Amino acid sequence: MAFSAIVVAVCAVVLTVKVMSTDTVTVKPVRVLDPAAVEKQVANTVGETKNGPPRVYCPVSVVVEVGAKFECRAWGNTNPETYEVKILDDQGELSIEKQ
Repeated sequence: MAFSAIVVAVCAVVLTVKVMSTDTVTVKPVRVLDPAAVEKQVANTVGETKNGPPRVYCPVSVVVEVGAKFECRAWGNTNPETYEVKILDDQGELSIEKQ
């Protein structure tokens, strides 16, 4: 009985040492742009239209990655307009240009 307790204790120590010595993988949380904030910036770029402020739709869950581009659509007058949005830095600075 005492021998099996020693074997169990040794196995527990070996397992603990093995687990503690393995490299851990650090997972960085994914940062995404706030779609409402992006839509507001695009609306400010579009400016006031004859029908009032434009309606803007941008994709949701855009990952903050420097150089990434995506499109937003703005409706203010009769035809929708497309705007290309480019992420300039990791803080979410954007460049917005009409296509």
